Amino acid sequence: MIGKLLGLAALIAVAACGQEVPPTTRAVPTPAAPAESVSVPPEVAPHRPNVVRVTVPTPSCAKDRAQGTGFAYSPDRVLTTAHVVAGADGPITVTGADGRRHQGDVVVFDPKRDVAVLRVPGLDADFLSFDSADPGERATFAAYSKDGEFTVRSGRTGTPQTAVGNDIYNEHIVERQVFLVHAAVDPAMSGAPLFGPDGDVVGMVFASNLDDSVSGWVISTGEIAHPGRKGLKATAAVSARKCV
Repeated sequence: MIGKLLGLAALIAVAACGQEVPPTTRAVPTPAAPAESVSVPPEVAPHRPNVVRVTVPTPSCAKDRAQGTGFAYSPDRVLTTAHVVAGADGPITVTGADGRRHQGDVVVFDPKRDVAVLRVPGLDADFLSFDSADPGERATFAAYSKDGEFTVRSGRTGTPQTAVGNDIYNEHIVERQVFLVHAAVDPAMSGAPLFGPDGDVVGMVFASNLDDSVSGWVISTGEIAHPGRKGLKATAAVSARKCV
């Protein structure tokens, strides 16, 4: 594996010792879900509680709500894609593996990288470690499908590349470090964490591959690092702008 991204890990460790704003909402218990039959690889299993379902109120968009996946990378903080939360009007519902619902707000919105951070008071989660993906290594992403089913898919990673294209609003030309994972990505899986063979997060799924139905695009941890660090300290809600 390429060397650890110690910058993000160090900031996470520092933030764990800092002063946090008291939670303003409480988790809402829901009936326990039936036991899952999904086979979770051992490197991913310890992080199953970190993977969450994100439901976004978007009354001004084509649909009244949007759905996606996210992952808690520290207590009260969730990473997801910006296009999942774009146009959010009101608190976002984050549902954990235990079925409990939490209310969260967008505190970082980066339409150029397609990354967002949610502050979710009361969401208890372990800190995650981040690393970079080596081409051809096995990696696994954990996500929620459009129907709310927890799903795990594994595949080999492609070679990291600098992608030149538009931001999520087609307003600016941007460059991002991305790579392919050879596993199918379905609707609502955007924002899923991609775990490497050691259980570290090596990227975040953000799109299916239109040229190949059995592969998807992943944002590198290098791109995630900046908004992730910013999100650890951010407490004020920011605008998720307009729908995409």
